[in-house]
Amino acid sequence: MLPFALAETTEPIDEVAQEVGGMIETAGAAAGNIFSKLPLLTTKLLMAAVAIIIGIIFLRVGRSMISSLIKPNSQRSSRNPQQIETLRSLITSVFNYIMYFIILTVVLSIFGVNVASILAVAGVGGVAIAFGAQTLVQDVISGLFIWGEGTVSVGDFVEINGLSGTVEAVSVRTTMIRNFNGDIYTIPNGDIRTITNMSRNFKRAIVDIRCPYEENQARLVQIITEEMEKAGKEIEGLDAAPEVMSILSFEVDCVLVRVAAQCPVGEQWRIERDIRTRIKNRFDKEGIIMPHYTKPPIQ
Repeated sequence: MLPFALAETTEPIDEVAQEVGGMIETAGAAAGNIFSKLPLLTTKLLMAAVAIIIGIIFLRVGRSMISSLIKPNSQRSSRNPQQIETLRSLITSVFNYIMYFIILTVVLSIFGVNVASILAVAGVGGVAIAFGAQTLVQDVISGLFIWGEGTVSVGDFVEINGLSGTVEAVSVRTTMIRNFNGDIYTIPNGDIRTITNMSRNFKRAIVDIRCPYEENQARLVQIITEEMEKAGKEIEGLDAAPEVMSILSFEVDCVLVRVAAQCPVGEQWRIERDIRTRIKNRFDKEGIIMPHYTKPPIQ
């Protein structure tokens, strides 16, 4: 009985050994195939790296040429420097997309990918892609209209969709603005609905002065008017004395008197601070106490 039992035991072992041997042979053949193609793969990787490096060089050279050809201080252009800078930003953006596409196409061709067939498939499915890329097309068209109409230019201080800041760049797809804190907002051009441009021609420095009810209003207006006449001569950036609009409104605890002055773009905040300082010093000199909240004592 023992020889028969040993024969039954060794049959499965032989089958497993044959399967393992077959797997080892298959793995060895695959490894040999990879190693045989390794020089070709290495060559293709080197060629792709060279193509990418050359593409990056062309990209940087192209950007430099665009910057040198489209200068904001060009005397022959009828557009202002901000609009020229915006045009430069748009052309640079389009050039970047074209170069990225060319680099990708060359790399795929090196690895044997039939780019023509991919483009043909893309052409067949162009309608479907167009429906899916409606937002992208809308962004691009809106960006072209923004530049063409001159609504926003690089360097303008604007408010777009409730976000305010200085325009950093305008591309074919997005508009970037940087706020006072240094944060950058990237807004798709297709989402832009309302633009408030605060960098055109002039601004007004507006200061609302809280005056006490206890003081004679005619005297208050006269004091403020006298101080504004001095401010018109002494504050840099003002060509005339700020206008005192007398009483603007009656509040619960004060009377509001508004002062407004036309000034250069970007100087309104400095001039407003200067006006407030002058009014406070003059009120202190005249003994006028401006309305303020007094914290009740702790019981």
